[in-house]
Amino acid sequence: MIDQNIRDIIKNQDPNTGMDQLFFTNKALFDLSYEAVFKKQWVFLTHLSYFNENNTFIYQINGGFVEIKMSKDNNLTISSSVPDFKCHLKVYESLIFVNFSEVPYFFEEFIKPLEPYIKIHGLNDGKIAFQKDFIFNASHLATIHNFKECAHCWGGEFTHKDYLSVHGEAYCNSYGAGVGSGIESPEFNQRIKDWTLESQNKGLFVSEYSEDTNKYFRIAERTPLPEGIMSETMDGSYSCSSLMGDFKTIGPDHGYTAIGFSPFNSFVANNEFVILFLFTPVSQNKTIVTQYWVTHKDAEVDIDKMIFLWDQTSTEDSQLCEMNQKGIESRAYQPGKYGELETSLVQYQKFYLSHLQNHVNGLT
Repeated sequence: MIDQNIRDIIKNQDPNTGMDQLFFTNKALFDLSYEAVFKKQWVFLTHLSYFNENNTFIYQINGGFVEIKMSKDNNLTISSSVPDFKCHLKVYESLIFVNFSEVPYFFEEFIKPLEPYIKIHGLNDGKIAFQKDFIFNASHLATIHNFKECAHCWGGEFTHKDYLSVHGEAYCNSYGAGVGSGIESPEFNQRIKDWTLESQNKGLFVSEYSEDTNKYFRIAERTPLPEGIMSETMDGSYSCSSLMGDFKTIGPDHGYTAIGFSPFNSFVANNEFVILFLFTPVSQNKTIVTQYWVTHKDAEVDIDKMIFLWDQTSTEDSQLCEMNQKGIESRAYQPGKYGELETSLVQYQKFYLSHLQNHVNGLT
C-alpha cells in the first residue's frame, strides 16, 4: 500500500522546480523509486573482460544480491538471492546489461539508437585496465542531479578545474550536461561543424541523439576535444600505447563520446580509452558510483595518467554531493526554480516523475 502523502508528493511535484525534501530522505520513497525506476531500466554492470580472471560477478541489490556466472563453455547465467526476483541479462559489445522488472522493455529497441556511438570504440577488443568504487554519502537523486547539471563546473571551492582545463569553457557551457543542456555558442558550434566534416571525411561516425520517449533516459553525442588535446588525461596527451576501435584502424579524430544509457549509467570516451559509470542506489543517503576504465586489450597503460582526470572529478563530486545531501536534510531546505544551465535536470525529473506516477497507478 502506497501512503497517500507519498502519492500527493509525487502528483504535486513541479518538474521545473527542485524536488521535495522527502524524495531525498524518505525510505518509502527510496524503495518506491527503486521499484519504479531502477528495476525497469536496462543497466550495464560490468565489461565482459571481467571474466578473464573471474568466474563470478556479485552485485548488491535492495534486499540481497544477484550473481552472474561464466560457465566453462563461456555462457553467462544470472540468479538472485531474493526469492522471485526477476533477472534478465543481455550482452552488447561486451557490456553486460541487466534488467530486474517483470517484463522488461525490448532490449533491441533500447540499444538501437546508441549502437553506432558504442561500436566506434571497439569494446569487444577491450579490457578493464582499472576500476574504482566511489562512496557517495548522498541519495541517488542528489548524486544523479549532480551529474545532470554543469553550473558547478566553475565559480567556487569545488569547481572542476582539471576537467575545465581539458574540455574548455565552451564545451562545458554548451554540452556540460549533455546535448542541448547549456548556452548556445556560435564559436563552439562552428568548431563542431568543422571537426564533424573532418571526422566524417575520414570515415568516422559523428552525430547527436536526444531522447524522444518517457520510457528511457538516453542521450549521446560525439564532439571535439579542444585544439591540442588528444585525450582526457592529466596533460591531454595519450596514456595508452594503442588506440581503440575505429580510431586504431582509421586514425584518431581527437573527439569525445558521451552516452547516457539511463540515469544509472554513463559512458564517456576518447580515442584511447572508455570510462563506464555505474550509479548504484543503496539507500536514501548512500550511492555507490563504480567506474571502469577500459582500454585496448593489448595496450600498455600509464594508469595514473589515465585515471587522473575522472578520479579527481569524481572525488570532487562526492564531496559536493555529500554537502548537498546535508543541506537537503536540514530544516532550512527550500527547493527553488532551476536555472538556464539546468535543463537536463528538468528533463530528468519529468522522466523520473512519469515512472513513479505510472507505478503508483499500477501501470507497467
